[in-house]
Amino acid sequence: MEKNSFQKAYEKIEVPQEDVLKSIQNGMNRADSDAHKTKKKTAVWSSVAAATLFISSSFLSPSLSHVMADVPILGKVYETFNDSVGRSLQSQELITELNQTASNKGIDVSITNAYYDGAVVGVTFKAKGKMNQEENGRVAGFYEIFDGDEGISDSKEYVHMEPTKDGYIGHIQLSYPKSELPSDTTFPLEFKTIGGKEGSWRFDVPIKQLPFENVTLDQERSDKLSDVNVHFDSIILGKASTAINYTATFPVQGKRDQVRLEVYDDKGEEMNISMDGIGLETTKSGDQYIVKGRSILPQSVKGETKYLEIHPKVALNEKDQFVPLNASTPVEVKADRQNLSVTIEDITVDDNTLVVDFQWNNGDAVNKDFSFFKDFAQHDVILVKESEKEIYEEPIKHSVKTLQKDELRFRSTFDISQLDDFDLKTYVMRVRLGSLSINIPVELDEVKVDVD
Repeated sequence: MEKNSFQKAYEKIEVPQEDVLKSIQNGMNRADSDAHKTKKKTAVWSSVAAATLFISSSFLSPSLSHVMADVPILGKVYETFNDSVGRSLQSQELITELNQTASNKGIDVSITNAYYDGAVVGVTFKAKGKMNQEENGRVAGFYEIFDGDEGISDSKEYVHMEPTKDGYIGHIQLSYPKSELPSDTTFPLEFKTIGGKEGSWRFDVPIKQLPFENVTLDQERSDKLSDVNVHFDSIILGKASTAINYTATFPVQGKRDQVRLEVYDDKGEEMNISMDGIGLETTKSGDQYIVKGRSILPQSVKGETKYLEIHPKVALNEKDQFVPLNASTPVEVKADRQNLSVTIEDITVDDNTLVVDFQWNNGDAVNKDFSFFKDFAQHDVILVKESEKEIYEEPIKHSVKTLQKDELRFRSTFDISQLDDFDLKTYVMRVRLGSLSINIPVELDEVKVDVD
């Protein structure tokens, strides 16, 4: 995958790691406090959040490995880090014991265990030495795999380690980041920071593939309007994991489209997908992008279900659109590749306020809760300066009123009294249809796969 401008900029800018880690930790604490709530919620991604995620993944690059327990015990490391694949393999005595150590800046890092099941790789490690702790007693590290290759998903990542008697222990789980799965190989792993200290702790971790079954699928699903096609290539049945491999074809404007899967067993129960939409390889052919992708179920399905029912969805990349304030209303803003729209019905201006009446999707809620649209009404029809319309800043102060709930009609009132340069020609309305597209993906026909 080509580096975008954010990634190029990232390489030139010093990232304040302490501030970043503190922000991450705050997010983790909030997530922990909500962990007891419903197991699965309908995701509502406002475009503010979507933009933040885009910047954090493309600009900062690293993501976070979240730790799930308090006091790790070496013999129960996979329980500590909530790794069901590792737990299963450990119970089958299929974990490889390792003892590789790298030392730098007074810190020793040792690789202790590894597994390679189907397409899933797991590694555990220990760290000893003088390190800066966080408030909760954990220690943070930052690592790269395959030398931080930008073409590999999550090639740069933060990880948090738990305290033990004589140091700290950590855990990494990832999908093997290539289409072909070699039987024996090593993968480069380098820690760049440990406990606030920058350095280099580098390993070539040896992994040996456990026996697995590769089932050819050769089934294809497509959607004409969005011009997307998903070919299901194969399923890898591992000892403790299951990988679904596919090849997705997107039009040139869909470079950032993403496949998402839902998988159900023969009883209609949804199965957990631990890693979804993994991009293994992206190539451009004419006016199309071809993406080799993979999704992971952290369990063996053999003997557990007679078949898998796969429901593919594609979250489309839709660009922001802009409506001049002096436009003749109503103005319908339509998605290019999906039946989604926002209609600006009226724009009125006085000395202190600008009022915009608009309707979501012609009143069609597409099975979404009203709060979903209320959230987007607040964040995604925004007044912005025309010369800065591509810059994502804090929105101009405004309030949102529901005009007709059943018709999804809203009114936003913007305070323009503090805008010294306000003029109908210098400001525009930004409509973020991408926020709808990411939450209302295109649904393709299901695929049924016999596995028993």
